[in-house]
Amino acid sequence: MSYEDILVNVPLVGNSHQVDFALTVAKKFGAHATGICVLPEAAILRDAVQSPFILMNEKEASDTIRLEYEKVAELEKQFTATAERAGVSHDWRTAEGDPAEVLLQATRLYNLVIVGQSGTEQDLLWGAATQLALSGCPTLILPAGWSRIELPQRVLLAWNGSAQSAAAARSALPLLKTASTVTVLKGQNREAPPERMRLTPVSIETYLSRHGVNVEIADLAEPDADAGEGILKQAETLKPDMIVMGAYGRSRFREWVLGGATRQVLEDMKVPVFMAH
Repeated sequence: MSYEDILVNVPLVGNSHQVDFALTVAKKFGAHATGICVLPEAAILRDAVQSPFILMNEKEASDTIRLEYEKVAELEKQFTATAERAGVSHDWRTAEGDPAEVLLQATRLYNLVIVGQSGTEQDLLWGAATQLALSGCPTLILPAGWSRIELPQRVLLAWNGSAQSAAAARSALPLLKTASTVTVLKGQNREAPPERMRLTPVSIETYLSRHGVNVEIADLAEPDADAGEGILKQAETLKPDMIVMGAYGRSRFREWVLGGATRQVLEDMKVPVFMAH
């Protein structure tokens, strides 16, 4: 398993660390990197101009959209130049619309998507990072202000036996294999098989060891309800370069309004977080 196609979100502002990190990953795995810039304001202005209920100066709207596309053209040039210097196969996409909705459509044929941490409370609930993590596409989320571009060497893998944590472990395997140490943080087993199955429990450490991953084991002291706090505490102690965990959420309201480990980690993350659902 590897990453053949990587999509990186490139916002108009604060994008260089995401591009540099994505190209580092792409170069390591011989992947094709696609940069994408989404313009929500352009989509809003086009809708406003066409609405009979909104007074909008069409020329001002057109000028604003034109200026945004000029900025995107410059971003594309920078992305292309950086990718060519790195020797990474690449292309570019520009889109208009809500970033989360656009990226959910755009990621369908990629092995990995790289995005930045959501900034506001509303973004945390409905933003691109959250919705991508829950979409099924492996998602690597970089914290605000993250500037390191090296591949992670110390990784904290949160494990509770669930389908989500298994999906995260499988999807992150190429990065886990390049790490020097992976600490498996074992929490309460969410999905133990029924007793009638007589099935030997899955051993995550055995699975990882078979793939050449150097594994260490730690126990999550906190109960399942406080798993997010426990993961962050361990991250403070172990100082990992990346956290790997499952993304949980059955609907937009059942978990994200009430909270959960996924939300807490996304709120308070200090290192990149790799999530899969």
